Amino acid sequence: MRFELRSPPALASVLATLLAAVAALAIARVTGADAVGRAFGDVDAPWIALIAGAELLTYPAYMLAYRSLAQVHGHAPLSLPIVARLVVAGFGPFALGGGFGIDRRALQAIHEDERSARVRVIALGSLEWAVLAPIACAASIVLLARSADVMPSLLWPWALAVPAGLAGGVWLSAPSRSARIRRPLRGRLDVLARALEGVDALRTIASDPRRFAGAWLGTAAYWVADIAAFYGGLRTFGLQPSPGRVIIAYATGYAATRRSLPLGGAGLTELLMTYALYWVRQPLAPALGAVLAYRAFNFLLVSVPALVAHRQLSAMLARGEHRG
Repeated sequence: MRFELRSPPALASVLATLLAAVAALAIARVTGADAVGRAFGDVDAPWIALIAGAELLTYPAYMLAYRSLAQVHGHAPLSLPIVARLVVAGFGPFALGGGFGIDRRALQAIHEDERSARVRVIALGSLEWAVLAPIACAASIVLLARSADVMPSLLWPWALAVPAGLAGGVWLSAPSRSARIRRPLRGRLDVLARALEGVDALRTIASDPRRFAGAWLGTAAYWVADIAAFYGGLRTFGLQPSPGRVIIAYATGYAATRRSLPLGGAGLTELLMTYALYWVRQPLAPALGAVLAYRAFNFLLVSVPALVAHRQLSAMLARGEHRG
């Protein structure tokens, strides 16, 4: 299978940038030009260094998780140059199917196994939320216990749905039960069957922590670094919410992660993150500025390196340079 994008990457990047700009302008119009002007006139620039430094750390962290999880189903380790380019390309804002679409096609091209590629991509997305969701759940419970001035409708879903979802995932992933449920789903409901296989793969890495420690440690390090970058954006615009509010705003803004969303979540992420900050009682104008500062580093500035990484990845896979 040849590895390629289904849409012109440069054109898709321009479209993603336009979508993000439209979302930002829409929020700015609601907020008011005066309020936005005041927010951007009072910037604490040294905090930008935290955004940049933390975002740089997200890449080796995600590489660690990616390389470890890609070995599920007994596959040989991917070479570090391939993993580096896969990770950078997957965070680029030019894939209509999101970064996971790039992952699926690349893994299929490498291992010539379409089903395993799909399952591992689902497992990667499940792993992201298996680490982040319990943290957001704990933060929401603390905020509820303290009667914090945060929209209850924002906190209760995290407090209740996450434990229910994790319990359901554990129940469904029991080997005998999972196989019995998947069998009748083959065919017309194959998407659900593959989703269950992805949960099975997550159970596999949980049951062998020594072999797959990198998957858990890398994902945790990725979230810590990215949340630190988000916090740097908040401090750049003078916002100092509590850690719990930061986590809830961040996790709500990533209702679907940037790697899973089309075009790197352009437009949707800017809207959700800004209003999530507003829902945890942060002023809207500096919240918009904070999100734009954060997204400048994890969305806009990665565009060119991601395009280069994708081009190099295509050439390396064509030459068979994927073994560790």
